[in-house]
Amino acid sequence: MRLEQHGLAPIMPWVFVFLWSSGVIFVDIGLRDAGPLSFLAVRLLASAVFLWIVCFWIRPPFPKDRATWQSLVVTGLLLQAGYQIFFFYALAHGVSPGLLAIILGIQPLMTAVLTRGHLTAVQWLGLLLGMLGLGLVVANSLFIEQIGVIGVTSAVLAMISITIGTLLQKKSTTNLFASMAIQYTGSAIVLTVLAWGLEHWAIHWTAMFVIALTWMVLIISVGATLVLYAMLRTGAVVNVVSVFYGVPPVTALLAYIVLGTPLHTITLLGMAFVVSALVLVNRKTRTISK
Repeated sequence: MRLEQHGLAPIMPWVFVFLWSSGVIFVDIGLRDAGPLSFLAVRLLASAVFLWIVCFWIRPPFPKDRATWQSLVVTGLLLQAGYQIFFFYALAHGVSPGLLAIILGIQPLMTAVLTRGHLTAVQWLGLLLGMLGLGLVVANSLFIEQIGVIGVTSAVLAMISITIGTLLQKKSTTNLFASMAIQYTGSAIVLTVLAWGLEHWAIHWTAMFVIALTWMVLIISVGATLVLYAMLRTGAVVNVVSVFYGVPPVTALLAYIVLGTPLHTITLLGMAFVVSALVLVNRKTRTISK
């Protein structure tokens, strides 16, 4: 299944930004009734079951060599386990959805550095602006909003995990559904062990939790991830991850509308620096080959 063959390529970035941004809101809602590891474990288990049902139905080709399976599992542990664990812990330790989105929004800058041996002066300026913006929002969180070091550190580790995982996923040629099924299965096993050992499945099955879980499984784990992987399959990695620059403002706006999270002036300023940085860094990356 290739989404770009159905004329969806032009709208895929916009769809992805909205879906990905909404995930932070529903994670925040779900964490009110579950521990971070427990919520993530049941989400990954449900996602894995759903994807295997899809695979049994459409029968996609699976990799035949052990190295490919191992690569997919490692990529999944970074994208689905490592990234998600730190993501959930950041929210659970007081990091607001808007702040988390801003910190994760630095991902394209990190990707640009990791994938290019040379940056232009304009791109270096963008990189410095991005770091300045990140510093502003982190300082505001630590010293003004008094968010703990664990929360901010978790957010940064989430950004590092998704960056490295995305670079690895770009190299994969495995069918998207087969790839996701393998990745979610490996990650679900790890999270199930962690959730049982550290939280003893701390979940209260309320109506709001079920709604949050359903959204995270169908819309984020399957829908948004499928769109991201499809874009990575057809576009240069730096260009693809550049769509993440739209996530911080959309997330902050959704958090303000849905959760009533205030928009502090220094956070808006930091966001402006990050978005400006990403625009500058991306100016010369449009011609990067696949």
